Amino acid sequence: MLPFRWHLWIVARYLPVLAKRSPLKRLLDFATPARTVPAYEALSAEVILQAVTEVTARPLRMRGRRCLREGLLAFRFLSLAGYRPVLHFGLLPDTARSDHPRAHCWVDLDGRTVLNPATVRTVELFSYNGQGVGSAPEGLRFEDADA
Repeated sequence: MLPFRWHLWIVARYLPVLAKRSPLKRLLDFATPARTVPAYEALSAEVILQAVTEVTARPLRMRGRRCLREGLLAFRFLSLAGYRPVLHFGLLPDTARSDHPRAHCWVDLDGRTVLNPATVRTVELFSYNGQGVGSAPEGLRFEDADA
């Protein structure tokens, strides 16, 4: 296994390429590690979240989908460290009937939001814990609101 920061950097660079044409279900599959044994169990959740925030600070791609990018990376690397994060997806109600509905994504750990809390009212559409519970509707794509 690669050292954590290198692994995170590589995955963060690949994610925009994957996200460009992939439905959300494929992105969730990508964010869910196949490993059952934690690879980064020595790392605290705070260290992982800080590293995710740093590696995504100046994106070349996915600028408009910051919360999705951070959420997917945080979900993957928290899972690789043995944590059980939950990735939530919501819709900004004022945009629901527009031509371009806006969404937001955030990460919970132990029932507490640890990354990208919504700053405006958001209606949760579904949550994902890596086991298919609340799985993404087929064909759903994501336009970030960074709420």
